[in-house]
Amino acid sequence: MHPFAGPDNGQIRAHIQDHLKKLFAIEESSGIELFVMLQRTAHLVRLLDNQFDEDMDISGPRWRLLLRLFIDEDMGNSAGLTPTAISLSQHVSKNTISALLRGLETQGLIQRTLDSTDLRTFRIQLTVAGRDYLRNAAPKRLNNLNRLLSGLDLQEQEQLSALLDKLQGLLMDQYKPDCKDPEHPSAHAAHGSISEE
Repeated sequence: MHPFAGPDNGQIRAHIQDHLKKLFAIEESSGIELFVMLQRTAHLVRLLDNQFDEDMDISGPRWRLLLRLFIDEDMGNSAGLTPTAISLSQHVSKNTISALLRGLETQGLIQRTLDSTDLRTFRIQLTVAGRDYLRNAAPKRLNNLNRLLSGLDLQEQEQLSALLDKLQGLLMDQYKPDCKDPEHPSAHAAHGSISEE
């Protein structure tokens, strides 16, 4: 069954409007309508990214983690990144990062080395196999991602990007860094619960 079978966005917006008006006498519901659409879009992007895995050797989250390491290395960081830094940059929890790192290590694409200045900390680096994998796989994966947007012309893509940039800025202005969400990486970092194993 298609994961998005059922009402379209117009029907969902009408449903939200009707219920909010009936339950809370609220006329304006554009905020929640937009966030529901953003969530549905993000979910669909993840599903499509996972479809790429069918003809590739590595999942979307693992691929993005490798790409992060590769770019960081290209920028001159030959020492690698700590699991905490990776968790924060990927916006995922400690448990998720630990599982991704274990999988990539098993595949021989990354290695852990002790930090020379802090022997309690490990740093994650690409292996030669990891670099080779990215050089070979990145063009196909990036082309697949570009293809997902092929129904939007360049101007539409730029407009969408500008609006998402603006929205992200507005939301960041309202974000409180002392996040209480236990799944949020900053919550783990604040409580020292991300292991550098």
